[in-house]
Amino acid sequence: MRWPVLAAGCVLATFILPAAAAEMDNMILTHVSIERLEYRVQDGDDVGFVEGDLVIGNDDHKVVLGIEAERSTGGGQFEGSEVHLLYRKPISDFFDVQAGIRHDLAPDPETTHLALGLTGLLEQWIEFEGNAYLSDDGDVAFRMEAETEVFLTRRVFAQPLVELDISASENQAREIGAGFSKVEAGLRFHYVVTGGLSPYVGVNYEAKLGETADFARAHGEDTDATSFVAGVRFAY
Repeated sequence: MRWPVLAAGCVLATFILPAAAAEMDNMILTHVSIERLEYRVQDGDDVGFVEGDLVIGNDDHKVVLGIEAERSTGGGQFEGSEVHLLYRKPISDFFDVQAGIRHDLAPDPETTHLALGLTGLLEQWIEFEGNAYLSDDGDVAFRMEAETEVFLTRRVFAQPLVELDISASENQAREIGAGFSKVEAGLRFHYVVTGGLSPYVGVNYEAKLGETADFARAHGEDTDATSFVAGVRFAY
């Protein structure tokens, strides 16, 4: 009696388990991550900074709602603030293509961009994201970001990152020149409290480049800033 039952169980498992696995693969999941929530101490006014994403979807289709904002503690004004809404779809084992919109709330004037880009993992587990933008003014710009994690102990890891902005044309209203317009580099040391929570300290460097730096000098503004940072990264 056992063998027919076992055989029937194997047959059912042959059909049911793959179907169940396929169904699990297509489950809609939600993931919230705040990659950087930090306070920056630098010459002049200190700055608060936040960057994070809400991702909803399955292995094949994802929607990403993200925010990045930087606010001066002196005047209480946002030096930069943007939100993006992207659709993301895998094109290989390690890369997704993404498209959508980005809206810049600050600095003035507010600007909306169409976005198209790639995000994924390069060799040595380097996370890469590169996007092209077309603004409602007709300006074309590019942004590339790369970062990785190097574990020093079981709980402590270093996180180097670099970000580069390039503009194909000049936008006087937003004081952005053609060419390389901004670079940011940082090194943060995280302590892993849990899998999704890690406070950190580190250093960050930002610089305006080329004609964009010329705009800043003309208005008596600094063209670069080095800051010491303390913050937290969390996800659930």
